[in-house]
Amino acid sequence: MTARSAFLRIKQSAIAATVAASAFLTGCGVMEAGLDGDRNSLLALNSSEDRGDFHVSYRPVEDDAYLKAIKHILESSGTYEAAVQDLNDALRLPEDVNIEFLQCGSADAYYDPNIKSITLCYELVQRYTEALGSDDGSMETAALHAGLFTLFHELGHALIDVLELPITGREEDAADEFAAIMLLWSEQEEAALSGAQQFSVDAAEWEEAPYWDEHGTDMQRYYNIACYVYGSDSDRWANLVTGESLPQERADLCEEDYWRKSNSWNKLLNPYLKQQIELTALNEQITRNSQRGL
Repeated sequence: MTARSAFLRIKQSAIAATVAASAFLTGCGVMEAGLDGDRNSLLALNSSEDRGDFHVSYRPVEDDAYLKAIKHILESSGTYEAAVQDLNDALRLPEDVNIEFLQCGSADAYYDPNIKSITLCYELVQRYTEALGSDDGSMETAALHAGLFTLFHELGHALIDVLELPITGREEDAADEFAAIMLLWSEQEEAALSGAQQFSVDAAEWEEAPYWDEHGTDMQRYYNIACYVYGSDSDRWANLVTGESLPQERADLCEEDYWRKSNSWNKLLNPYLKQQIELTALNEQITRNSQRGL
């Protein structure tokens, strides 16, 4: 099953569930006060005002030629503006969320719930670009993919906060899932795999996170994302099933894992949708960038 066909199944299921729920509520001539209150709450939730958007900006770089090159690639590509345009077109947000790329002095990315702002450090994109790029001109692609997965990860944190989404388990895992699922829905599997490879790089170069940390270990996060990619289209990504990339024992569960995560995020976001998340602008921009050699 491809990511697109899975998405269509989710969309059809959501529509069917909405129609069934509406028919049930409409057909009840007399409702108890508690049920009527629940119905009113659901209607209020679905008709909530759209009072916010995601906004992207790029802060200047001082005295670092490599980071200036990274900034130029990210800013001139239009990739991140296209991604947030798709989300702004689809989602009702209660307030604005700012997304800033900037020179931090360290390789980092984070969401600050106190000021509703995402910070993405040029140094982090540089780190993954150097680790995942090559000398054949793929620096631009590596930089865009590295930044794109990280952006969607932090967007996951932002949506969990501003929409007060109910999640179980670690929020970091949920943000990884959101990033992977969004990229797979938009058929940007290579960018999702770049996210997995980032964790592989971290595992090789940094000490593992302590067991009490809010993050899973880097290699656990790598295998989770690789599993979602494989599960989205097991025929296309059959080459991932190797002892090192994705053991067969895990691969056997991946289609179900991908379907479950896709369905969960669809249900979580559905009350806040103005329209289905299609990520059309992102796909079109990536196609244009590919034609430009990015």
